[in-house]
Order: sequence, then structure tokens, then C-alpha cells
Amino acid sequence: MKQCVVMGGVKNIVGGCKMKMKLESIVKKAKKAVIAGLLFSTMSCASSRFYIGPKVGVTTPLSEKEQTYESSATIGGALGIVGERVGMEFGLDYFHSSGNYIETSHFLSDVNLNLNLSKPTAKTKLYLLGGAGLLSESSIISIPKFRVHDEMESKTFGIEFGTGITIIDRIDGRITYITMPESENVKGMITITGGYRFSFERK
Repeated sequence: MKQCVVMGGVKNIVGGCKMKMKLESIVKKAKKAVIAGLLFSTMSCASSRFYIGPKVGVTTPLSEKEQTYESSATIGGALGIVGERVGMEFGLDYFHSSGNYIETSHFLSDVNLNLNLSKPTAKTKLYLLGGAGLLSESSIISIPKFRVHDEMESKTFGIEFGTGITIIDRIDGRITYITMPESENVKGMITITGGYRFSFERK
């Protein structure tokens, strides 16, 4: 009798695990389907436009209490497509930060989806954005007092979100925050940028 109870309990646990795995698989497929749907709706929209655009701004790295960084000038560019409601953008930014005994060059490549909150015909449009980024860092650590000089490189993925505004679909300004929990130098970054979009109508 006890063996039957044990076997029954094991079957229930195995069945529960299988059910959980199926649910996780369904959720993953649903997420992929939603993203694919958004991309398809953007790409297939008759009024969608492609654009490229340079941008400049300021980045403020956030770090642990024992390390502080000053705000740094940021330069970069973007390539994107935007429809009436949904858009997609690929970006690349560069900035250089200085801290206590450390100099770091940062390259941030990101991809994000943005959602237009204004009317499609509005000249000034407010939008929300969210996506992911890859931060590549090249650091030089120098402490002459202790004869320490070292170089290190790292790459870290992060999650990005923010808000922006476009004027006549050309002038763009935004503020974003990207979290980098696995980075050895910065734990997050606040970036404010402005740029100009050179648009190409989709034929």
C-alpha cells in the first residue's frame, strides 16, 4: 500500500513537471508570436518609412557606491522603420567614462520596439520604447601608487526602456534607461539623446 502511495505521488510530481514545462513552452511560443506579429505589422504597413539618423547626447553611468562616474558625451546612429503605431530600431552608441583609477570605452548596440501614443497625423508624436542591448566595454585600470596597470574587456546584455518624442517625423529626442546587472563597471545607464532622421518612404 505504501509503495502504491509513493508511486502515485511520484506520478503526480512528474505529471506536474510535464504540465509546467508545457505551459512554459506555450508562453515562450506566445511571446515569439507576439513579437513576430508586431514586426510583421510594422513591415507590412503601407505607410511605413525607413530612416537613418545620427544622434548626440549625454550618458550617466550608474554603479556601486564605491565607484562614481561622471556624465559623458555620447555619439551614435540609428537605423529603423516606423509605421502608424509600431516601429523598430537598431542603434549603436559610443561614450567614454572615467572613474576612480579606471578609464572605460563603451559601445552599446541595441534593438528596440517603440509604440506611438499620439495620432498618426500629429506633427508631434510621443512614444514609448523597450528592447535589449549589448554593452561592450574596454577598460584600463591604473593605480600608480601600487604599481597596478591592467586592461580588461567585457560584454554584457541589458534591458532598455524609455520614452521619446518626434517632431514632423524628423527631429527626435529621447531619454532611456538600460540596466546592466552583470557588468563589472556599470550597473545601469541613463541616456538623453537628440537626433535627426533622414526618412525614406516605403514604396
